[in-house]
Amino acid sequence: MLPNQVQSDARRVLCPVDECEAGYNLKAAFPDFPQVLQQWQQATAAIADTLLSGSDIAYGDGPLQRFDFYRAAGTQRPLLVFIHGGYWQGGDKRDIGFIAAPYVKAGISVAVINYSLAPQARIEDMVEEVQAFLATLAQQADQLGIDVKRISLMGHSAGGHLAAFVAAQGGAVPVQAVFAISGVFDLVPLVPTSLNKALTLDEPRANALSPVLQAGPAGTRVHTIIGELETAQFHLQAAVMANCWPQVVAHHVVPQTHHYTVLFPLADGGSAVCRAVIQEMLG
Repeated sequence: MLPNQVQSDARRVLCPVDECEAGYNLKAAFPDFPQVLQQWQQATAAIADTLLSGSDIAYGDGPLQRFDFYRAAGTQRPLLVFIHGGYWQGGDKRDIGFIAAPYVKAGISVAVINYSLAPQARIEDMVEEVQAFLATLAQQADQLGIDVKRISLMGHSAGGHLAAFVAAQGGAVPVQAVFAISGVFDLVPLVPTSLNKALTLDEPRANALSPVLQAGPAGTRVHTIIGELETAQFHLQAAVMANCWPQVVAHHVVPQTHHYTVLFPLADGGSAVCRAVIQEMLG
C-alpha cells in the first residue's frame, strides 16, 4: 500500500526542501547497495555464457552508446529494452543483464542499453540517445529477429524516467508497453539535493523533463513498479504518475523489497510481477 500521506488526487510531487535529500538520496537510505550491486553483477555473469548473444553492439558513435542483446529462440520476437538506473550519472548494462533470463525463456528477446552519463551529458542528451537506439532497432530488426511493433521499455529509477519520457515523445518506433520501476516522474524535488550537482537542473528544465507534465503516450500501456520499502517520495512519484497518465493500467508494489532489491523478483519467472510483465508483452 502507498503511505498514508499520499493524496490520491495529487498531480505534482511535492517535497519540503529540507526533506528532499532524505527522500531521494537512495544510497544513504539503503546502505546495502554495494552488496546488492555485487549480487546483480554475479547474477549477470552467471547467465552470460548461455543467454548473451551479442555484447557492446553500437547504436551510435559515443563510447557508451552500446547495448547487449539476449536473443530468444525464433524470429519476429517481441523485445524488452532495459534502461539502467543510477540517477543519470552512474550504472552500467553489465550490472543488470541478469534481468533478461525469465523473459528470454518466455520467448521475449531483451536488449540492455548503456547511454551517456552526467555530468558529461545532459538528461536531454540521454533522451535523444534512447530515441536513436530505437531507430537503430528498426534498422536491425531482421538481423536481431525482433518484431518492431512489439517493443516495450523497462527502466529502473532514472531508467524508469527515460522509458516513460521517451515513450511520451512518440517517434518512428511505437512503444507497446512501459514498465517503470521505481521511476522519477516529477524531477523538481531533485533540484535542491546533492544528486543535482552533476545534473545541474533548474526548475524550468526539471519541469520540461518531467513525464507528469507530458501527455501520456497514446497506444502505450504503462505499468509502475515499486519496492514496498521505498522512501515515501518514491511511492508518491508512482501515485502522481497514475493520476496524470490514464495510460497507467497497473501498479505493482513488490513485497519486502527496496529501491535496489526490487529487481530480483523482476528476474524471477515465478514472481507475480515478472508474470505480469510477460503477460502484458505476450497477451
